[in-house]
Amino acid sequence: MKKIFNSILLLLSLPVKVLKKTKIDNFLGGLIFGAIFSMLVNILTVQLQEIIQKQRILEAIENEIMTNMLTAREVIEYNQEQIDSDARFNPYHVVRKYSRDLWEQSAEPLQYIAQLDQETQIALNGYYTITVPIFNGELSNIENLTNYKLLACFDAEKTEQIDYGETCTKWSSARYQMEIYPAQQMSKSAYDVLQKFHPTEDRLNNWLLRLILGDKSTVILSGK
Repeated sequence: MKKIFNSILLLLSLPVKVLKKTKIDNFLGGLIFGAIFSMLVNILTVQLQEIIQKQRILEAIENEIMTNMLTAREVIEYNQEQIDSDARFNPYHVVRKYSRDLWEQSAEPLQYIAQLDQETQIALNGYYTITVPIFNGELSNIENLTNYKLLACFDAEKTEQIDYGETCTKWSSARYQMEIYPAQQMSKSAYDVLQKFHPTEDRLNNWLLRLILGDKSTVILSGK
């Protein structure tokens, strides 16, 4: 970013030096300088817009990874509580999957990730193309298996009359247990990625980005 501004300042000074060495009158020289200055301002504006867009997208990716990590930790804590308390079968339990929406819905994240250092690129690519799909797939298998085993426990017309017996409780507990391993792996993987990839912290440590985008952030992403 510093190089961009140094380049702009250098370009701004060149027309002045060139015009001083020519015999162009002041009026014409002013027009030429004004046109060049306007062009350089437009270039600077485009560069700033690109910087802002890149920063916002990188922070959105970071937020998605953080959300996945927090979701995983909530799953671990909640499921373990259900197991420890021998909670009875819950017909409304939802298997929670992990998001990769930003990766799938736009090419922009890939464009900006490609500008990062190689180690961070590898970590992000591995997270989004391997880790999330693998464990979401595992959760889908768990969901399909346990839904089949728990099918007899559902009765839309006689919900209040169903006897949530030993079989339902057993498979419900098994489902809670099976969901914990993918959650543990997702939490660890997200944490490892965020040790290398921390655009919010980078913004807070950069006076220009703070000036343009502000200094607000969640504590967990601030690096404090």
